[in-house]
Amino acid sequence: MATTRQTRPSWYTKDDDTAWERVKDAFKRDWKQTKYDFGAEAPNLKQNVGDTLSQAAGSEPIPPENVPNAKPAERDRDTSSDVYRDDDDLAYRYGYAAYRHYGSTCCDWNMETEDKLRKEWGDSTEWPERKNAIRRGWFFAKNNPSSSH
Repeated sequence: MATTRQTRPSWYTKDDDTAWERVKDAFKRDWKQTKYDFGAEAPNLKQNVGDTLSQAAGSEPIPPENVPNAKPAERDRDTSSDVYRDDDDLAYRYGYAAYRHYGSTCCDWNMETEDKLRKEWGDSTEWPERKNAIRRGWFFAKNNPSSSH
């Protein structure tokens, strides 16, 4: 198993942690709902992609664990999203925070952006394994403008 990254760039703030924790909690609810939808013994949280995005962005509260959403689903579930892996938490968090920091000056993921983030990430042996999760975190922040500064 790869080591985890302990250092953070100088621009990384507590607000990045707070925002990421909200996103992570919304993803966890979405994953529980997916398990329920496929027949697992899991609570029906009445969670859909619209709820997940609203909760992650902070425009809708996240109910307590295992408590269904109070209102009915408003959007169809997006089945194309990647599965959230707990061991990628730091990578998702880093990509999400990096877009919040750099997004106003460089709004696209390209080789220059990737190179900058790889150097900041620091662990070159871990980068190939974590790059996709970092990229997903970047694009989640990019596609959810209310999650940015």
